[in-house]
Amino acid sequence: MDEETEEAAVLRLEQAGYQQRFPGTVKEAESVEELLADEMSKLTMLEQDIISFDVHGISLEVEETEDLVTQSLSEMEKELQKIEKKSAYEKALNMNPEYVSSRSFRLQFLRCEAFNCKHAASRVVLHFQQKEELFGSGDVLVRDVRLSDLDENTLEVFKSGVLQILPNRDVNGRPVICMFLTKWKTKTDVKGAQRLLYYTLQCTGQDEDLQHKGVVAILYFAGKKASAISLNLVKDIYRVRLCMPHVLDAMHYCYENKKMRPLVSGLRFFVGKRARMRCRVHFGNQEHILFQLQTYGITIPEDSPLRRVHGDFPLTWHEEWLQIRQAQETELAELGGAKPRIVLPHRFDVLFGRGTKVRSHTGNIRALHLVNIWQPRYDGASNRFEKAGISERIISMIHESSGRFLKWDEERGWLEVDDETARDKISHWFRNQRRSKADKDTSKKTTSKRNRSISETETENNLKYPCAD
Repeated sequence: MDEETEEAAVLRLEQAGYQQRFPGTVKEAESVEELLADEMSKLTMLEQDIISFDVHGISLEVEETEDLVTQSLSEMEKELQKIEKKSAYEKALNMNPEYVSSRSFRLQFLRCEAFNCKHAASRVVLHFQQKEELFGSGDVLVRDVRLSDLDENTLEVFKSGVLQILPNRDVNGRPVICMFLTKWKTKTDVKGAQRLLYYTLQCTGQDEDLQHKGVVAILYFAGKKASAISLNLVKDIYRVRLCMPHVLDAMHYCYENKKMRPLVSGLRFFVGKRARMRCRVHFGNQEHILFQLQTYGITIPEDSPLRRVHGDFPLTWHEEWLQIRQAQETELAELGGAKPRIVLPHRFDVLFGRGTKVRSHTGNIRALHLVNIWQPRYDGASNRFEKAGISERIISMIHESSGRFLKWDEERGWLEVDDETARDKISHWFRNQRRSKADKDTSKKTTSKRNRSISETETENNLKYPCAD
């Protein structure tokens, strides 16, 4: 597909001189939608399939070999040297070359651009330029942004839940970032909004698994006036997304008021080609919108903020997330090298605990399925060492799929347990499954015996008291 580069998308908006505007009427919105539909129709079937796979989270990842990584890092360095205007990048490089040139840092940008070294280098330069504009040229330029770097008003808006990472990944393991415009505070300026988005995207990007999978975004318009959003604001927010090493695989625009249609059409039109091809629009009442989102694999449990966009906003999860982030950042600042804390479990992680959330987690369902498969061999094992070996085999299978065994801590988030604890968990499941099967067999025998007794009684009564013809 003839992709519009991220830089070209920004340039296109700037060259417009902000004289362009969003559609103002339904008729204008229809014209924009026709242009978008025509653009989509010109794609080949293969290109349309690739886009559909991305939106639904089943796109193929680049096979990341060591040779590819080494060669790409070398090529990326050459592309960086070719770029002339890169003052913020050079400033950061002089301040802390280890941070700027680190393998893990640069790999984020290469993965984001599917190992297109030229595009990755351009995004790195834009990243430091945008970071300097938003947070200054102090030490923050060569370290991760912290909650303490946000001003008081911006932090207050952040705590309100206007922008947050939802507590559940989608069915394909991608994090879901949601902006609830009904909760937006007017006192937050554009730079405050940019800083919030920068910080949120940075938090998701720290997970290597998510660098491969990408992210999903939801923009929920519930009762927000179209006049509150300008083309200038879109450009400024869009620039932040372009500077971050993220693959936005799907963008869902949700609105309940038909007057928002022109704005939503305009938002789709004034973003880069790759992004607008992956936009999906959902209009209707809240129940209909939630159903549509679920068809794209976005899980929406009963306590999800998406179910309460009109009432009291549930902030329990968001407050826990902020608390864990704050503790991690404080620990990192004081100790310098603290291990990142786990807030959102991976798809195949096995969670300790009780409740529907734990039982319905994909990793737990998969692990229990493995236990069921290996149950006959476990029951037939001649000694405890053989049983321990079977448990170890299941643990290895979970680890091979990047799964971990996690236990929740109120202050530190999800903590990975040791192998012995994991083995005890698997052994516990084996014993429970055996007891469950025994209880079912006993129940079946009791039911069968009772039915047989009833049948014999009825037969005896029929012989004693035959019915008259």
